[in-house]
Amino acid sequence: MQLFDMFGEPPQFTIHEMTLVLRSGVFLKYAAAVAVLLTAFDTHGYREAGMPLTANMLLWAVCVAGFVAVYVAVLLGWFALAPGGQQVRMLRLVPNVTAMATVSLVVVAIAAFFTGQEFGWRVALQRLPYNMVLSYTFETLMFVFILPQADAALGLGLYRQQIANRAAPAEGSPGQEAALPQAEGPNGTAVVVLGGQAFKLDQLRYVKSEEHYLRISAGDSELTLRGRLADLLAQVPQEAGLQPHRSWWVARDAVAGLKRGGQSDLLLLADGCEVPVARGRRTHVRETVEGWQAGTE
Repeated sequence: MQLFDMFGEPPQFTIHEMTLVLRSGVFLKYAAAVAVLLTAFDTHGYREAGMPLTANMLLWAVCVAGFVAVYVAVLLGWFALAPGGQQVRMLRLVPNVTAMATVSLVVVAIAAFFTGQEFGWRVALQRLPYNMVLSYTFETLMFVFILPQADAALGLGLYRQQIANRAAPAEGSPGQEAALPQAEGPNGTAVVVLGGQAFKLDQLRYVKSEEHYLRISAGDSELTLRGRLADLLAQVPQEAGLQPHRSWWVARDAVAGLKRGGQSDLLLLADGCEVPVARGRRTHVRETVEGWQAGTE
């Protein structure tokens, strides 16, 4: 997922990386500092209207926690429902407005309980513009200063500008990169490392490059990790699989056949998946698949 606007360099992250950031000490300290500042400056004058200090502290703690919870819920919902598969982009204003509108109503409700002030949508809407400016300011500070610190502390590389396919062969070049020496697992099985995780080579079915990430199908599972297809190509022997397209690598055992077409071919996998074959790789792919099929007859 990528969040972006005109302020700062847009980070790209997975759900797992977002969870790590939210649990990091850097982020938790910043969230606590925001709650303390809101209390110290008596935002909206609730203490002056009779709200006890402890209740005021609790109010802004609930506000910050609620804002983060709704913000994350919007991101997760968009990630699950939006078109585009694993690659999702969103303007930061969308989760910010949604979260702040929800939290403003909650804050007004809690304040009305302690101060006797009026509660309703009208009051919440009157305070929403100020709350939006405040929340957007804190959010921008977080993305520009706090998130890079959390990123560096966790070693996630959320702001790395990588081109996933820059080291992959050109569209018209069917060859793969020279393989590096293979790592071995406990039983002598070949192992490749992608995104910091080790996979047995004989369990890999296919790997698809999606911008800064790799969609990896291995065994009975599929997951997305940060990485480049070149990271895989540098580790696997050429006979272990095939690269029908600059964004795909397919294991030899996963190939069920080849569907030829006038304009383009499709590599058919055993699980029913169809992988596009680049025009410049058609001859190489056809010859390779024919050789594999002849070897199994």
